[in-house]
Amino acid sequence: MFEAGLSSTDDAEIWLIVVALVAVLLTSIAVAGQVTGWITKQFTMVKLDSQSESTLVTDMDKQLRQIMNELIETEKDYVKKLGHVCQNYVSKMETLQGLPGQLVGKKNIMFSNIEKLYEFNKDVLLPKLEQLKHCPMKLGQAFIENEEGLSNYSWYFKNMPAQEKLMNEVGVEYFAPIQKKLSDPFPLMESLVLPFQRMTRYCLFLERMIKSTDPTATGHDELKRAHKITNFALHHGNNMLAVECLNGFTGSLVEQGLILHQGDLTVIENKLISSIRRVFLFEYIIIIAKKTSKDGRELFTFKESYRVQHVTSCKAIPLIEFDHRQMSGVYERVLMVTQRDLS
Repeated sequence: MFEAGLSSTDDAEIWLIVVALVAVLLTSIAVAGQVTGWITKQFTMVKLDSQSESTLVTDMDKQLRQIMNELIETEKDYVKKLGHVCQNYVSKMETLQGLPGQLVGKKNIMFSNIEKLYEFNKDVLLPKLEQLKHCPMKLGQAFIENEEGLSNYSWYFKNMPAQEKLMNEVGVEYFAPIQKKLSDPFPLMESLVLPFQRMTRYCLFLERMIKSTDPTATGHDELKRAHKITNFALHHGNNMLAVECLNGFTGSLVEQGLILHQGDLTVIENKLISSIRRVFLFEYIIIIAKKTSKDGRELFTFKESYRVQHVTSCKAIPLIEFDHRQMSGVYERVLMVTQRDLS
C-alpha cells in the first residue's frame, strides 16, 4: 500500500499533516465567505444610501422646477391681463372724445402707474424669469436685481383708495359700455387690483421656494432676501395706503420721514380698555388717530402726535422712547401694540 522505505509512523504523520491542511483550507474558505458577504452588504448599503440621496435631490429639483414653471405661467397670464387694461381702457382716457368732465385729467388717478408696471413686467421681469426657467435657485437674484422696478408697486398701492373712489363715482358708468363691447367677464375694478394680488403671490412663491430648498444650498440666502424685498413692497404699499386715509393732521407728513409701521393700538385707562386707536409710526413722529369707516372703507381721524427721540427694533416689535416732557400732563395710558400689527 505504501512505497518501500516509509514506516507506519511516517505514514501517520503524513495523514495528520493532510488533515490539518484540509481544516485550514476549509476555515479559510468560511472566513473568506464571511468577508465577502460583509463587503457585499456594505456595498449594497452604500448603493442604497446613494440611491436614496439621489432620489431626494431629484424630488427637490422636481419640486423647484414645478414652482418655477407655475410662477412663469402665471406671470404670462398677469402680463396679458395688464396689457389688456392698458390697450383697451387706459387708451380711452388719452382722448377727450366722449370722456365725462369728471374724468378729464384724471388718468393718473384712475390708472396710477399701471402702464409702468406693465412695461416692467413685460420687458424686464418676465424675460428674466423665462431665462432662469431651468435654474430655479437663481430666482432670488432676479428679484434682487429688479428691486427698483418692484418698488413701483408701492406707489400703485398708495393710489388705490383715490382710484376706487373715482371708479365708483364716474368710472363704473363710463367703462361699462366698453366692458360690454369687449365681452370682458369681470368689471374693470377687478382688473385694477391685479397688481396688489400679484405682489402677494410673489411673496407666496418665494416662501415655497425657501421651504423647498436646503438652507446651505447656493441661492437660498438670495431667495430670503428677495422675499424681504417683495414683502416690503407689499407692506410699504399697505402703510402708504393707510396714510392716504388719515385726515386732520395739519403738519407735513413728508417731513416726518418714512412710514415704518402702522397698526391698531389698545388704549387702557384705569386698567380698563378705553378704546382702539390706529398708530402711524414714522421716522420722526408717532401719530395716533381714531378709527372710523365710511362706505365700507376704514378712515382715520387725527387725535394727537408725539415726537420720537429714538426707535429701535427687538424681535420685530418697535421699542419707542418718547419725549416725556410732551407726554407729561396729557394722561396716563398704556399702549399695547401687538406683534401682528406692527411686525
